[in-house]
Amino acid sequence: MINLHRHFRAANHPGRAPRTAIAPLAFLADGRQPTADSRRYAARRGISLLEVLISMFVLLFGLMGVASIFPVGNHYAGKGEQFDRGSALAESAFADLKARGMLEPEHWYYANHPVADAQIVPATGTSTQPPSPSPVLQPAPFSDFNVPLSTANNTGPGYAFVIDPMGAALGIYGPQGNYNPTTAIAANLDYFPYASLVGASTPDGAPNTLMPNGWQQNLPAKAGLIGNRWPLRRVSLQQSANWLLTPRVAETIFRLHDDVTNELPKENDRPGIQRWTAVDSRGGTPNNTPNDPSDDTLLARSYTGNYSWLATVVPTSADSLAALQPLNSRFGSDLYEVSVAVFNKREPLPPSAATERLIEAQMLQGNELVIYGTNSDPNLAIENVDNAAEGIRAGNWIAVAGVHPTTGAFLLKWYRILSIDNETQENQQILNATGSLTGNYPVRRAMLDGPDWPLADLGSGVRADITPRAILLPGVISVATQMLPMESAQ
Repeated sequence: MINLHRHFRAANHPGRAPRTAIAPLAFLADGRQPTADSRRYAARRGISLLEVLISMFVLLFGLMGVASIFPVGNHYAGKGEQFDRGSALAESAFADLKARGMLEPEHWYYANHPVADAQIVPATGTSTQPPSPSPVLQPAPFSDFNVPLSTANNTGPGYAFVIDPMGAALGIYGPQGNYNPTTAIAANLDYFPYASLVGASTPDGAPNTLMPNGWQQNLPAKAGLIGNRWPLRRVSLQQSANWLLTPRVAETIFRLHDDVTNELPKENDRPGIQRWTAVDSRGGTPNNTPNDPSDDTLLARSYTGNYSWLATVVPTSADSLAALQPLNSRFGSDLYEVSVAVFNKREPLPPSAATERLIEAQMLQGNELVIYGTNSDPNLAIENVDNAAEGIRAGNWIAVAGVHPTTGAFLLKWYRILSIDNETQENQQILNATGSLTGNYPVRRAMLDGPDWPLADLGSGVRADITPRAILLPGVISVATQMLPMESAQ
C-alpha cells in the first residue's frame, strides 16, 4: 500500500522545492497501479554513460573530418598557386624570348666547346675565365645545318636546341659562380639532357653523347637522322665580355622575381620585414657587411626564386632546320615549335642525373608511355628505372624525343603526366619490331596528356613507336608551346 501521507508531506516540506508532478499519483488518479517499468522511466533524470560515449565518438570523428579539410585545402591551394604562376611565367617568357633576341640563332652558343676536329679548334681559357664560346652558326663552308656527321666527334649543329643558360652556367661556373677549370664540366655540357640511364652501370648514369641506333638513317630502307651525335643540343647566350652568361646574370632573366620574401619577427605584434639585396657602395662589391647598412646600396627586393624556365626550339622538317641560317632563302618564313618549360624549385646543381635524365621508352596507343631498363644486370636495370622516375609525379611534365616513323624528322614533344606507377614492375614484356611481346624488363607505365605521337604499324594490328627516349626533368609544372619564326639580328 502506498503511504499518501508520506508523499504529501514530502511535497509540502518547507525545506524542499515543490514538485510539479508525482508519477505515482498520476497512476492513482485513473485507478491504475504503477509498475516497475513506469517507476524506472519516471525516475530517469539524464542520459546514460553509453549514450555519452557514443556522442563523444560521433563528435570526435566529425571534428576529425572538419580538421582534415584544412591540410587538404592548403595542398590544393598551393597547387593552384603553382599552376597560376607557371602559366603566367610561361607567357612572360615568350615575351622575353622575343624582346631579348633569344630567337636569333646568331646569338646561340654551345654550352661548352665540342671536341676539336677539322671544322673547329676550340679556344683555350685561363685559370679564372672559361674559353670563348663556340657559336652554333659556323662560317662557310660549314654553314648548313644538315651537314652529314660521320662520327661522334664531329662538330656540327644538332637537330633541335634547348635554350638553357642557367644549366650551362652552373656546369661551367658552379653554383657559386666562380670558374674553376678543375671542377667545371669540360665536355658534353652541350648535350641535353646531360645524363643517360640507358644501360647505365652507376646511379649517375653516363654522359648522353650518342644517337640511338633506331634513329639513324639507313637509306633506302629507313628515313632518319644523319650522324652519331645526340641531336638535342644545349645552348646559352653570350655576355659582352666574350663568355657565356654567369649564374647570377642568367638568373636575372630565367628566374621569376615576383615571389618576394617576408621575414616575420619573433614578436607577434610586429609587422613582417621585406629584405633587400644590396651591395657595398665602396667598390661595388657584394654585401660583405650585412650588419652595417651604412655602406649598402639597395638593388632589389629579396625573392624566393622558386620558379625558373628554359625553352626548346624544334624545327618541323629538314628544310626548316637548314632555314635556321640567316643566309637561307627561307629564313624567317618557317615556323618552329618553341616551348617554354617552367620549373618549381629546380635544383641549383650542374647538369647531372639529379637534374636531367634520359631513359628508353615506348609510346603506345592512347599516349601510354612505357619506360624500361635494359642493363644486363637485372638489379642495375631496376635501379636505372627507379633513378629515372625519382621525383616525377602525376601533374609534372616530361618530354619525349624520337624520330617520325615516316619522314625521319626529329621530334620533341612535351606531355603532362596524368598517372604514373609508384613502383617499378619487374619481369615485364615489351614490344619488339614485329609487334610481339618479348623479354623480361623492369618497367613503369604512365598515361600522358598532350599531342598525338606518330605511331608505326608493327604488324598484327599493333601500332606503337618502340624507339623514343623519355626526358625526365624533376619539377616541371607547366609547359606552353607556340609556333614562332626565327628572327635575324641584322
